[in-house]
Amino acid sequence: MRQYRENYLDSRSLAERVLEETAKRSIRPNPINFTVWYEYLLKRDPHVLDMISQMVDGEHDDVARELFNHIVNRICFMAEVENVVLKLVNEIIGDIDGWENNLDSHAQLLETGLNSLIEKTSDPASAAVVVQEVIACIKDLTLGAEGIKHKMEDVRAEVDSLKKQLELSYKEAHSDALTGLANRRAMDKFIVENFDLSTNAENYQLSCVILDIDHFKKINDQYGHLVGDSVLRFIAKILKNLTKGQDLVARFGGEEFILLLPNSSCRDAFALANKLREKFQSTELTIRDSKKTLKVTVSFGVAMYRQGEPVADFIARADRALYLAKTSGRNRVIGEIELGTVA
Repeated sequence: MRQYRENYLDSRSLAERVLEETAKRSIRPNPINFTVWYEYLLKRDPHVLDMISQMVDGEHDDVARELFNHIVNRICFMAEVENVVLKLVNEIIGDIDGWENNLDSHAQLLETGLNSLIEKTSDPASAAVVVQEVIACIKDLTLGAEGIKHKMEDVRAEVDSLKKQLELSYKEAHSDALTGLANRRAMDKFIVENFDLSTNAENYQLSCVILDIDHFKKINDQYGHLVGDSVLRFIAKILKNLTKGQDLVARFGGEEFILLLPNSSCRDAFALANKLREKFQSTELTIRDSKKTLKVTVSFGVAMYRQGEPVADFIARADRALYLAKTSGRNRVIGEIELGTVA
């Protein structure tokens, strides 16, 4: 496969290392796990590296399935792009070769005709014939140039279409299908970009808010999963409306969401979380095709990034604050200072 260009010895060495790594972690070397760890050892896909490095005990199978699908989709998509680009290039080269050959033959005719014209300048009738031949050659060349122009316009349209497909594929790969929010992959990318900023910029602030819908399982059990999905979309809409363009709003999994807020202090993040909590609490949802109404409450945990700490610790602190909010009555905001830490 064009995606794997390693020679035999390199491929065998990688395969042996895969078996060593999987054995070390007591992971079954089945086709899914083997592919994922082979890609991991190649160290060329940032998403694979990030997911494996953040993986914790007990979630390997889920992570491996997600990464396997990601790898297969990437290979299939890149193969499709490669085929389209190769087809376009071959068509252009073929047209240019044909036009170039045509140009050579016409140049010879022009040279012969002009030489003949010079020799026969004393004979107006003969000269007129030569001139007509030259004009015909020029028209033919013009038509050839027009053909190339139209072909290039077609190529541009194909490239524009390919660009749109790439943009759509990127959006789908980085979006949650149900809510349209960013997904974990987009969140990982956002963290990498903003943590680079936090290490280089003095006094850079980045806060995290994790929120969880209270008693969401009861909503699904009582009203059904379609209503549950509508609640998730409602939450997502409010989060997008009440955050700034620079903020990342992502679905963290299930009924959990995460906000990453650049240039926001812990106090700013706490105020935003409380504003969101009040908005959710005060909104009454009407269930379609029913006179029933539903009120949703949400719990929040807030933390602020500390210079030089691992990303996992930063997010875990917000998650612990959320857990405290859930266990101390729900429908409340808990900041990291209430965990007994210094904000």
